[in-house]
Amino acid sequence: MLAQSRAMPPATRIFLLVLCAYFTVIAQKPAAPEGGGTNAAQGSVQQAVAEGEGADMPQAADRQTSGDSAFENDAVMGAAAGGAASGTRPGLLAVSPEPSRVVLQSMLAADPAAIPVFAGQPGWAAPAAVAATPELDALSFDGTGPDIPSPVCFTNAPNAAVQTVILAVRGSAADLATLADAPETARIRIAADGDPEPDMTDAERALTESLTPGQWQVAEIDFDEPASLDGVFFGGSRGRPEWLRNWRGEIAEVVGFSTSPGGDVRAGVANYLAIRWGFGGYPANAEQRQAAINAGLNSGHVWGTILFFK
Repeated sequence: MLAQSRAMPPATRIFLLVLCAYFTVIAQKPAAPEGGGTNAAQGSVQQAVAEGEGADMPQAADRQTSGDSAFENDAVMGAAAGGAASGTRPGLLAVSPEPSRVVLQSMLAADPAAIPVFAGQPGWAAPAAVAATPELDALSFDGTGPDIPSPVCFTNAPNAAVQTVILAVRGSAADLATLADAPETARIRIAADGDPEPDMTDAERALTESLTPGQWQVAEIDFDEPASLDGVFFGGSRGRPEWLRNWRGEIAEVVGFSTSPGGDVRAGVANYLAIRWGFGGYPANAEQRQAAINAGLNSGHVWGTILFFK
């Protein structure tokens, strides 16, 4: 191709260069007119703040952190789904009907809105940031010391509700590991393989069977009912540390939806997470990727080159 380009007239080479740059930029730009989650533009965050002024925003003492941890920056969750239907917590939720929309998108290790809810309290510690790829970090909840890594939640989002979360994770389902904890109707605690607990739900059993220990993968959790985002704990239980129910591993990124998304959206999100975090194994076509973007996924530069050369 380089040899052929040298034989082209200068004007033709300039035209092709401009054309290539234009389509690469267009392919890399997320086409999400209605916004996404915590990685949305600053304008979306400011809009969410304005819409949330005057709302009932509960302040729980056990959600405050101490020390100079980077997680203490209390940022606002962006772009909550609209609507007025009630969910698990009446008066706090705004649940949209279909189509499903992204109300949460977060790389936990880099998101100041992901607050360790018990860090600094006796028996608890902040989760560690560990390298998932040479460029990106994940949060590790696999502590070996006397303090149990605190789960994280997202504050200042009283009007956001999630019903499905799709995560990039690595770990194992051992000792009732809690990947996500929410109100009773939306709790997902994963029992160890071969040792199911009496109260293990079908959703917990399906999730347990889908996990491969020690391998990066995509995990999908569908709650029976929408849960208020500020009441969902990732990487651990809201219980006491001696219960040892934190997730045994890492969580890299979380994408949450207002309602359960369709198969094309799920495939697109899984493909995005697999490419971004470098573990592969979740193919998707261009239509599925676009469906995820249309639902509000901020794909960044992950699909730019792929879409251009496709």
